[in-house]
Amino acid sequence: MQQKLSDIVNAYYEFRGLTTPDANQAYLFLVSEVGELADALVANQAEWVRNNPDRERKIEPEIGDVLMMLTVFAMQMGVDPVDAMLEKMKSKGFQNEA
Repeated sequence: MQQKLSDIVNAYYEFRGLTTPDANQAYLFLVSEVGELADALVANQAEWVRNNPDRERKIEPEIGDVLMMLTVFAMQMGVDPVDAMLEKMKSKGFQNEA
């Protein structure tokens, strides 16, 4: 049986000894992480000149941060993010066979 995304995030917070943010905090963290992802994307485009060019910017860890904070926000709203995605796809006619 595959672990639920929310279970993985909860285990991470417990492992790190972190307090789970409330919905408002999680949403604000999510927005800031999306900004960091955008910054990492821009930094990889040669035509852009960045402030702090020596700062490490990697897309993969920022995607992880966005996914984690979206999951925390969803959990605080009482929504399973994977179920929400599948329901949205279903509303467009897609049937998940997996």
